[in-house]
Amino acid sequence: MTLGQNIQTARKAKGMSQETLAEKIGVSRQALGKWEKDTALPGLDNLQALAAELGTGVDALLGAQAESPAAPAVTLDALRDLLAARDAEEKRRRRLWGGAAGAAFLVLAGLLAGTALQYERQINALNQNYAAIQSSYAAQQADLSAQISELQDAVRMGETTVLDWRWLPADKLHRDAAGSWMPVQVQVTPRTAAAGTTARLAVRCGDDTRLYEMTAAPDGSFAAQGIVFTVGSTYDLSVQWTADSMTTSEGLGTVDFNDEMTEPTIVWGAAGSSLDFGYSVRRVGNKQYRLTLTCYPVEVQVDAPPWMQIAQVEIDLRLNGDAGEPTATAVLDCEGEYSYGNSSRTESVWNGTFYDDAVINGWEYDGDAAPKYVVRVTDTNGGVWTEEMPLTEK
Repeated sequence: MTLGQNIQTARKAKGMSQETLAEKIGVSRQALGKWEKDTALPGLDNLQALAAELGTGVDALLGAQAESPAAPAVTLDALRDLLAARDAEEKRRRRLWGGAAGAAFLVLAGLLAGTALQYERQINALNQNYAAIQSSYAAQQADLSAQISELQDAVRMGETTVLDWRWLPADKLHRDAAGSWMPVQVQVTPRTAAAGTTARLAVRCGDDTRLYEMTAAPDGSFAAQGIVFTVGSTYDLSVQWTADSMTTSEGLGTVDFNDEMTEPTIVWGAAGSSLDFGYSVRRVGNKQYRLTLTCYPVEVQVDAPPWMQIAQVEIDLRLNGDAGEPTATAVLDCEGEYSYGNSSRTESVWNGTFYDDAVINGWEYDGDAAPKYVVRVTDTNGGVWTEEMPLTEK
């Protein structure tokens, strides 16, 4: 068993709480707790005080065993008393027995020498055990301190401890009487993280700063939930790393939360295109109509906020309003994407076609509802944004 386990076992055997034992030996409960967890070691004075209060020996706490079960447990006080008794006995025997006293002294000295030798062996064994524990603990402390120092040095030298960070919507944009707001989550990936490292996210808006506990993920990243961004507000974000009771902080960046950051903008017909979105209708018989498109290929441009990654763009053709299934659906392909100027938004061009041999002469049309296109943009997080474009008759 370890030193900490021996202390804990002896304390519980005495029926003492950590607070009671710590008070008796004059240390804090936290210090005693660290000794019992083997994350810190008591000094020799505290070790002797522990042994005295727990009614045991220092060697028992350190886990050292005597060489023989029958060997006497000799203390320093007992040894001093024994030596004093030897001196008194020598004087008395010298007065009474002369030479016989000398022989008795030799016998007593031999016993004392044997006992002292055994005691010295026990002390050496205890010292070696104690030195081994100190060496192991020092190695663990040195390794942890090196990791913390590396992190602190990086912060002092202006180097980042964060490999990557981003914020993502946790829900759609909400609008109420107070304004527009969106629940979000923030993900932070550190360059390195020692075992047991915890993290908190600090979000400051004006004079108000709120702290959010971050949860570690299997991939090494940390995420904070329950954050709300309000349109028109600016947020300063920083992360606090804590390891072995030492905390370091690093700023992440500023988020100017506005309408452009909440959803994509859809532009019908990319710049320079000549697409003409419309329709024509012709009568078939007395009451039937056939609708044909003036442009079967379709093209849209999606202007996306920085957090958004587009997975799919689809366009429905609806001839009879929103009732029932769409008349036809075109799944568009991405022609390319790019960023412009100093903006962090991304533009992408998507195109496809409604051409179908089976309906080359048009679709049946009742003429009561205005035809329209409905575009659906789906991002990689499963969010869906829609927008309509009415078609005009040509």
